[in-house]
Amino acid sequence: MTTPPSPDPSDAERPSREELDRQARDRRRSWRDQPRGLGCAVVAAFMVLTTVAFVLAIVIVVAAAR
Repeated sequence: MTTPPSPDPSDAERPSREELDRQARDRRRSWRDQPRGLGCAVVAAFMVLTTVAFVLAIVIVVAAAR
C-alpha cells in the first residue's frame, strides 16, 4: 500500500487562488489604462508626420515643375 502524500508546508505560505486572480486583474487593469493614451499619441503623431511629409512632397513637386 502507498501512503498518501503529506501536506506541503509551503502551501500555507502561498496566497490563495482568489488573491492571485485579484492581483493579476489589478495589474492588467493598470496596464490597460496606459496604452490607450499612448496609442492615441502614436496614431496622432503618425498622422501629423504623414501629413507634413505629404505637404512637403507636393511643395517639392511644385517647386521642381517651375
